Amino acid sequence: MDLSMKQQLKLTVLALALLQAPAWAAGEAIDQSRNVSANEKIEIENMRGEVRIVAVQGNKFSVKGTLDEKAEGYELTSEKGVTRFQVKMPRSLYGGWNSDKQEGSDLTIEVPVGSELKFSGVNANVSAFGVEGGAKLTTVNGAVSGEKLKGDIVLETVNGQINSVNNAGRLHLTTVNGEINDKGSSGSLEVESVNGEISLQSSAREVELEVVNGEGKLDLNGTERLEFSSVNGEIRAVLKNSKKPKVSASSVSGASRLTLDADVSARFDLEASAGGDIDNGLTDDKPTRAKYGPRRHLEFRTGSGEGNIEISTVSGEIELKKN
Repeated sequence: MDLSMKQQLKLTVLALALLQAPAWAAGEAIDQSRNVSANEKIEIENMRGEVRIVAVQGNKFSVKGTLDEKAEGYELTSEKGVTRFQVKMPRSLYGGWNSDKQEGSDLTIEVPVGSELKFSGVNANVSAFGVEGGAKLTTVNGAVSGEKLKGDIVLETVNGQINSVNNAGRLHLTTVNGEINDKGSSGSLEVESVNGEISLQSSAREVELEVVNGEGKLDLNGTERLEFSSVNGEIRAVLKNSKKPKVSASSVSGASRLTLDADVSARFDLEASAGGDIDNGLTDDKPTRAKYGPRRHLEFRTGSGEGNIEISTVSGEIELKKN
């Protein structure tokens, strides 16, 4: 066989291999749908890229868009009320992900309104809208957004921003390096951030907040129970339409600033140690100094004392104000 014949044979083999390649080859388009139950459990895994999940009327699951250019395919299964969709990636990429999310998948996924949703990613941005059966959205490097979700809701990232809009139920929002913005939430709300700012505009009945090396700005309406703690940070909390709140707060090298309705009815127990300070702008009551050591303490009552406010600080500041 001469050289030209060998080259022709190689080209023929290559052409046959390309013709037999699966339709979902890396970077290819995907357009799949199937009928599912109204309360289907939906599990989605996409390591890189952008994913938008939208709840729609009707009992159908669909996924459209383009797959990650490094994808080895995808897996879509439905069995016993559970639908799973996974973009399959090479094992060689695990632990060595490129941080450029633009190189990943670009997908729009539709699910039934009443479905329960779970999403996981690594270098991925994800958003979900209108899912009412609960949602857990987690990624490592990327933004997480949820709007008009209901039920048990978890929005979680390590390096990225969290946006929560008009969600109702039991919300848990967590990031390590990034901002958390919540607007219009109701039910109960738990928020955690290590290095970042937190902004809440909520009517949740119960709110819990933890922040380290960051700031929190809380605008709360009708909240009955509030717990927050800060380390090297400042928390500003404004409670409106809460006549007998239960508040428990602590800070280390930070400030706790609480604004309450002028006619609030509660017992107050405030303590500042190691050089901390107490500024009471709610009543004329003044803190007392400890006989030994740099400690200040203040107890008083407003109205019939139905609520309970306990705040402590170490090397920080406590400030009370009235609306």
